[in-house]
Amino acid sequence: MIAKLLCLATVCVAACLLSLILTPPVRWWMCRIGAVDKPDPRRVNRVPVPRGGGLAVVAAFFGALAVGWAIWPELMGLTPFRPVLPWFAVASVVLVGTGFWDDRRGLPPVVKLLAQIVAALLMCWGGARLIPPSAWGNWCVSPWVYVPLTVIWYVGVVNAFNLIDGLDGLSSGLAIIATVGMVGVFFFVAPTMVPVASLAFIGALLGFLRYNYNPASVFLGDSGSLFVGLTLATFALITRRSDAFLVTMGLPVLCLGVPLIDTTLAVLRRTLRYALRRVEDGETASGVMTADREHVHHRFLALARGKQRLAVLWLYGLAAALVVLGFVTLGLREAKATVFLVGFFAFATVIVRAMTDVELWDAGRLLSRPGARCGRRSLAVPLYVLADLISMAGLFVALAFLLREHLPHLSETQWAAFFLAYAVPVALALVGVRAYARIWGRSTRKDAFLILLAVAAASLLSHLVLAYLLPETAERMRTFHILWAALLPTPLLLVRLAKTAFLQWLAFSENLRLRRRSQTDRSIERLLFYGAGVNLRAYVTLFEVNVTRNHAALLGVLDDNRGLRGRVFRDLPILGPLETLEDDPDLLARLRPTRIVVTTPTIGPARLGDIRAFCKAHGIALSRFSFSEETLDV
Repeated sequence: MIAKLLCLATVCVAACLLSLILTPPVRWWMCRIGAVDKPDPRRVNRVPVPRGGGLAVVAAFFGALAVGWAIWPELMGLTPFRPVLPWFAVASVVLVGTGFWDDRRGLPPVVKLLAQIVAALLMCWGGARLIPPSAWGNWCVSPWVYVPLTVIWYVGVVNAFNLIDGLDGLSSGLAIIATVGMVGVFFFVAPTMVPVASLAFIGALLGFLRYNYNPASVFLGDSGSLFVGLTLATFALITRRSDAFLVTMGLPVLCLGVPLIDTTLAVLRRTLRYALRRVEDGETASGVMTADREHVHHRFLALARGKQRLAVLWLYGLAAALVVLGFVTLGLREAKATVFLVGFFAFATVIVRAMTDVELWDAGRLLSRPGARCGRRSLAVPLYVLADLISMAGLFVALAFLLREHLPHLSETQWAAFFLAYAVPVALALVGVRAYARIWGRSTRKDAFLILLAVAAASLLSHLVLAYLLPETAERMRTFHILWAALLPTPLLLVRLAKTAFLQWLAFSENLRLRRRSQTDRSIERLLFYGAGVNLRAYVTLFEVNVTRNHAALLGVLDDNRGLRGRVFRDLPILGPLETLEDDPDLLARLRPTRIVVTTPTIGPARLGDIRAFCKAHGIALSRFSFSEETLDV
């Protein structure tokens, strides 16, 4: 035991010292060959900083392993990293060489992607494979399954650390935190093994972090970030255990949570913007690999008001919290599923919070854009289908859980077969009543009735078939079936009404955005309305319909009915009569309206004169909005 600890400590210290010694000459050399990050609008560094410092990390990692092998060959043989080390070295040469060339000359994204695929195939050939547990079925051990899964895993993790490398010390610090979590997996899988490669990697990154932390004097560069992603993806796979697959793969996923979230959001965001540009600009749209300044670290930097250290520490804390969650999962043997659910909801909260101002906004623009009906339909129909499947699965699982004491004992395979027997007829019936061909924003009671009819007919059919094939089981599941047929129409209808609610939320968010922008952008009008009635409702409806083309911020409503003061009309506060602004100069200064829109048709000439005088005194424009009907000659 003492020899093992001494080996681990020596390798870690050796890697740290090598990294501390090698980073300055690598930094000098990268400056000499011109591999320097110069400031531009997308980058956060304000002075030129050399990149390619990851070469020192690579050299320190392999140098520390060589030291450990020379002193303790018998202990080095116990590391689970040993069988894949030759293939890892070759894959590292491929990725580090590609990254170095990109740091020096620049490479197209497609070339880097091909290099990542080659490295992933090498690691898969060498034995580092993402193979689902055999308990899931014989199909899991097929190369047609595990080879694509392995390639997707490697490409995803490698790109995750390539994309997250945008702040001083961020990528190397997150890699250290993730590797600490991997060490915990090592001891869970096989306590007798020596995670010497993990300690060597931690030491190499710690030494490099001395120069990479804010203010950084050298960056990892692509040569370093690609190697970091390759190493962590390999650590996760070599600790995978088939009898504890979810834990031994779930914990590494939690350890890599922040970079994976960033990559997921980047793919979604760039795909949405590519689709938007195709709709707006035709074939001039840029590809989905176009870089942007909307990564998770950019958003945390904005929250930290440009303070890099604070943003990096927040991201360190988030990553550490996910690692702690993984360790708690290992400790609670009987509650692993519960802890993973907590982790999933934590992921969901972070993702949704990060998506609110960017990805969901772009999705709403694509769905609501006038004149792009074909694009909206092609996007909305798969969303409806996916939401229906999730609704049916959720209701099925909830009923099975609530009625478990009254249902027959079935295996997981039998439950899956029953779900298909219930869900497939409903899905076919929804297609039959053209539930996916309607524009549900214009739906009628007849459309809702057809949903009810489809669910009732399909449920009756599935129950008759089950009663014929399995009469005893069908009899015990009668209550389950009745509740399924009675409750299912509700989530199916709510899914179809969700788009309208989502677009209303989008209009509300757009109004908040316009209010903020109007503080500095004088081209955006700031509107107050006079009269809370039908005309105002029509105006707000037009605002929601044209949500992607608005150039006015809605501030609030003035109304002579004092009893309405303090209430809210379609998210707009009712401020009271005109005298409210006259008596409260601070409120007027805070609102700074540029136009008052009269939306009440019953306003008298005297009151209209008061409003006109007020607007003239404060330099505010005045207009009237109304719908009118005109009789035409026939």
